[in-house]
Amino acid sequence: MIKRTSNKISHILKRLRDRFSLSDRGERVDKNYNKVENINKFDIYQKNHYARYEYAKKLLNIDDIVGDFACGTGYGTSVLSERASKVVGVDIDERVIKTISKRYRGNKKIEFLASNILDINYKDYFDKIISFETIERLEEMDIVRVFQTFFRALKPNGKIIFSVPYMQEKSDIAIKMGFHKTFYIDEEKIKEWLNKAGFKSFSFMYQNYKTHEILEQLDEKDFIICIAHK
Repeated sequence: MIKRTSNKISHILKRLRDRFSLSDRGERVDKNYNKVENINKFDIYQKNHYARYEYAKKLLNIDDIVGDFACGTGYGTSVLSERASKVVGVDIDERVIKTISKRYRGNKKIEFLASNILDINYKDYFDKIISFETIERLEEMDIVRVFQTFFRALKPNGKIIFSVPYMQEKSDIAIKMGFHKTFYIDEEKIKEWLNKAGFKSFSFMYQNYKTHEILEQLDEKDFIICIAHK
């Protein structure tokens, strides 16, 4: 009887963890930036994700209005708010937005919005737009539309800073997981999409899982980070 009760409690606790977890089977990084954590305890994926936000933060000015598009659990939005004057975090998942709006309600620099990034309607509003690990989740036909949306949302001379997996191979496993829809993304594809959206000036950086650093030259490229200017 005790064992059966214990199993039942364990099952209930697991359901509660699944219900309140925002990690999305590991694809979304769920970290509460209000709580001090030892970065060294992050796993390899979390360290890379965190490093991208720290890199982007260094590119911000203190009076910048910043968009964090496909913001996920909002910890990166909070990182960016340490330097920017305002950060708008946008994510399609209403449950996540509701949760993180409460989580970060004490941070007056942050605003969260539940929306598909294809549907946002800002014009000449942001100084910088950050969007990490987003483009590959779209069908290729929608990628130019997203960049056009970013272009409209930026002020003149504004910048977008985004990352995608570098030359990720299309596989049955990746397709079955359902996270990624566009594969084999390299510099030339990105240039083509950005040019069609109106961006004419851009530069590339790279990151790998081993060092987490973001550099201009790497032998092993797991991610490509692009900075494009309006």
